[in-house]
Amino acid sequence: MMNQDESGLDELLRSYRSACPDVEPGPLFMPMLWQKIEARHSFWWVFQGFARTAMAGCAALALLLLALNLAGPQPGLPSPSYTDALVADHSAEKMYYAESVITRQPVQMDDSRY
Repeated sequence: MMNQDESGLDELLRSYRSACPDVEPGPLFMPMLWQKIEARHSFWWVFQGFARTAMAGCAALALLLLALNLAGPQPGLPSPSYTDALVADHSAEKMYYAESVITRQPVQMDDSRY
């Protein structure tokens, strides 16, 4: 039983060796290998690397701006933070709308012309 299994394995290995011959390393083996690897680096591979770098830079910039915004106004600087300016602008917008609604008078129709 053991010889039959080994002969099947030997036959499988012989067919594998005939299908995949050994590569003889020569002086052009490594340059050709690197040429094949670099041929796979297409535009999308370069674009993907650039996109990752740009995304990391944008995330770092967003975190920096968030930290600067949350730090608030520094002593000696008269200007409020960006958040304070947005809140003030939003409340002024509500006041202008409320004033226009309150001061608007209904229009009277003159029926005598018709």
